[in-house]
Amino acid sequence: MAKTLDATFDPSSKWLPTEEGVYPAHIKSLSTKEMNTRAGEAIIVNMEYKVAEEVSSCTQNVWKMDGYKYQKDTSGNRIPVTNGNDGEQAVASCSHLKDKVFYDNGYFIFTDTSSASKNRRYFELLDKMNVKCDETSVEGKKVKKLVLIEEDDVIGKPVLISVKRYEYVTPETRHLSHDQQERRTTYKVASLEPWKDGTAIDPVELEDDVPF
Repeated sequence: MAKTLDATFDPSSKWLPTEEGVYPAHIKSLSTKEMNTRAGEAIIVNMEYKVAEEVSSCTQNVWKMDGYKYQKDTSGNRIPVTNGNDGEQAVASCSHLKDKVFYDNGYFIFTDTSSASKNRRYFELLDKMNVKCDETSVEGKKVKKLVLIEEDDVIGKPVLISVKRYEYVTPETRHLSHDQQERRTTYKVASLEPWKDGTAIDPVELEDDVPF
């Protein structure tokens, strides 16, 4: 006779995929590493972002699914799910994204003066995080003296993250011909903006094993 399990199934609950969009989040972690690039020596800053509970107020379009894959028409386009009243595309809450963690593609800091113009994206990050940079003079020009961002500057800060879909070739198949390569997709944070209505939270609340 079948044994009862301490598990349930809700047939009214449907799985929803991650979609590209802008979501409220908090910065969860920060790491840095040094790398030699084609543009010279660089420091790369990477961060993790944990989606906030306020994401439940965001919505996403609903598409017909075949398991975990989108159903597509003969033209290769996704097929929308429409509501029965006016035929408009149905939408659903993004509450399934709450507590999901996304990574970014990294912010590069080029340390060679000849590559200083490539540091705009990193400087904009500092500006958005309200990290101030002093001015200095290089060859008679006033420039910003960049600082290396630290955990105390960002962990727990509220931000709005723009999540984008990226396709990549698996490392195991990169050496194969194009038609033999295995391609997968992932979602990463392409950019961020300050979440003006958001509230900073204690970094402890962002840890994986919260003691309460």
